[in-house]
Amino acid sequence: MKILFLVPPETISIESSVPKALEGGKGYYPKLGLMYVAAWYERATGNTPVFIDCPPEGINEHELLKQVEKVQPDMVAMSIMTFNLLDALHTSESLKRRHPNIKICLGGPHVNMYPKETLDQSNIDYVVFGEGEKIFTELITTLEEDISDPQSLQVIKGLGWKKDGVSNINQAQTELLDLDELPFPARHLVDVSKYKHIIGEGRQFFSIQATRGCPAACTFCDIRQTKFRCRSPESVVDEIEQLVNMGVDDLFFVDDTITINKKNLIDTCNLIIERGIKINYKISARVDTINEEVLQALKKSGCYRIHFGIESASPRHLKYLQKGQTPEAYMMIGIPHETREEMMATVDFAKNLKPDYAQFSICTPYPKTELYQQMRDEGIVTEDYWQDFAERPRVDFKIQFWNKSFTEEELRKLQDECHARFYSSASYIMKQITKVRSWTDFTAKARMGTKILTSRMGI
Repeated sequence: MKILFLVPPETISIESSVPKALEGGKGYYPKLGLMYVAAWYERATGNTPVFIDCPPEGINEHELLKQVEKVQPDMVAMSIMTFNLLDALHTSESLKRRHPNIKICLGGPHVNMYPKETLDQSNIDYVVFGEGEKIFTELITTLEEDISDPQSLQVIKGLGWKKDGVSNINQAQTELLDLDELPFPARHLVDVSKYKHIIGEGRQFFSIQATRGCPAACTFCDIRQTKFRCRSPESVVDEIEQLVNMGVDDLFFVDDTITINKKNLIDTCNLIIERGIKINYKISARVDTINEEVLQALKKSGCYRIHFGIESASPRHLKYLQKGQTPEAYMMIGIPHETREEMMATVDFAKNLKPDYAQFSICTPYPKTELYQQMRDEGIVTEDYWQDFAERPRVDFKIQFWNKSFTEEELRKLQDECHARFYSSASYIMKQITKVRSWTDFTAKARMGTKILTSRMGI
């Protein structure tokens, strides 16, 4: 079978709690999860798939259909979040209209939450839920061996499939993968130079993952209290060396909280230093998983930025979110019961911390999170509107922010005010000017700053 791994064009995706004007100004991140699935498939079968990542390549629907005509794939695989479900469904419809025999398989975070609801959509033939690397390859090899026998599909855990238009959801795969057994993501299938992030430190950006899972209990997160697993330092650093040889000099570890296992992280940092690897990188962490030893190791090995999820300056709101820490970054406003004064206090708290950047998102009860269920139990959310969207996706769907004291428009205006309050101070602007490395760097940051300060002013 000819396999196409596809990231669809962005046409009708849903706006998140961070405005599109800001997200769009940051650049493009590689779809690492889909690259892992492609790499596992390639290693297991010896077949080289095709990978098309439409957004960074600037590929629209018309151009995509032309490329699919050349590739002639038997199966198209996409990894989706709830935010780009509509894009995936629209692309699936377009592909099926032109090539009725193409099979469509969806995986990713949205499918993990709503496997049957996703499979029930027209034009979707298969879904993979859970860690998809091994499951997807099992699906393809099984179809190649006996496409006429649906019984052979029933034994594949983590698979959903259709027979005569009827959806069948198999038992979930509960056995987690050994991360050191994973091949490196199939970066050779894409143009690495297309991925950029304007607030990076190097010339060529890409992403990497050293861990999966997070034991923290934050109610707004869909991976709360999941099993935390690490790759060995040798595996991680081998991959970093490969990336450096590909011309990458700026990495983002997409791990939710890479600092959970401090010893493993320190060993990784020390190995980067021992091998003399020159790399810039940034990570995400919780403030309660950092100490002086970790910071020193990170700094010496090339880490230039840490993204902290601080969320709020209010202890009562941190307790509400079960953050598990006190306000001692990413920030959040619009938490249920939060007042305007408390939101502005969070901004001032951020300013006092003097971070390089701060992002203020609006507290959003995402599907299947503890926060969503908590707000339903409190009567703040009166209907399961995420479930309704999963069953009946529609173009006019909008994310709802649930704060009894403010409308959505008021929360968006407050969000803009928070960004302006943080970024427009003279001291912050001067600090950024002194760090500009080139005219290109200056203009890119200036464009992003303009978007931050004027994103909803119609300018």
